[in-house]
Amino acid sequence: METLPNNARQTADSVDREEDEVMKRPTRSVSLIAMLTITGALTLASQSALSAECKGMEKSSCERQDACTWVDGYKRKDGVEVSGYCRGKGGKKSSSSSSSSSSSSN
Repeated sequence: METLPNNARQTADSVDREEDEVMKRPTRSVSLIAMLTITGALTLASQSALSAECKGMEKSSCERQDACTWVDGYKRKDGVEVSGYCRGKGGKKSSSSSSSSSSSSN
């Protein structure tokens, strides 16, 4: 094994430290991406859980649940009759109430 002069050893050590720092950067990015992915998945799961909670309920049960809303039956443009059903409330409460109040004032 060859012995390096003092300044060569310091240069080799600084190169090793720089390589270590470069190797840590992708790990940080991967960790951030993983964390964001998990957060998004949990958000979607909680929203679908709320919808599933309301699915299949009768009208009276649906109307008693704060997280649910009843959709009356209707006829689509193609003539298909859609029966009434219960669904989870979605979106922002304030936007639906503000749009209904602005349309009723017109």
